[in-house]
Amino acid sequence: GSARDQYEYAYALLRQRDYANAETAFRQFVDRHKTDELAGTALYWLGEPHYVRRQFEPAAIAFLEGYKNFPKGSKAPDNLLKLGMSLAALNRQKEACTTLGKFNAEFADAPSNLRAIADNERRRLACAA
Repeated sequence: GSARDQYEYAYALLRQRDYANAETAFRQFVDRHKTDELAGTALYWLGEPHYVRRQFEPAAIAFLEGYKNFPKGSKAPDNLLKLGMSLAALNRQKEACTTLGKFNAEFADAPSNLRAIADNERRRLACAA
């Protein structure tokens, strides 16, 4: 099917909590459609099942790839925020604080729920102001 069909298929697997198959489907989508407008979003959704299952290193890799390759994409703030949270879960506080600071600097206009999560994480980690 089309790129949109492949994305929707992968997303449906994720919604069904079929995480292993969702990961495979999103990875295949990204590999086949690296420049598609949905690729940044697909990378975010590729990281989420890892994050939910406490697989923070592969989650961080997916979120970083999504942010680096699509820094202005619709999921760029989400990717950067979850990258910071993944780094914190990996006990990489300095990198997590740097990433969360970058989130605040680059995405001051991000939705309030994302800003609140970032602020809570920075407080929890005792990041410098």
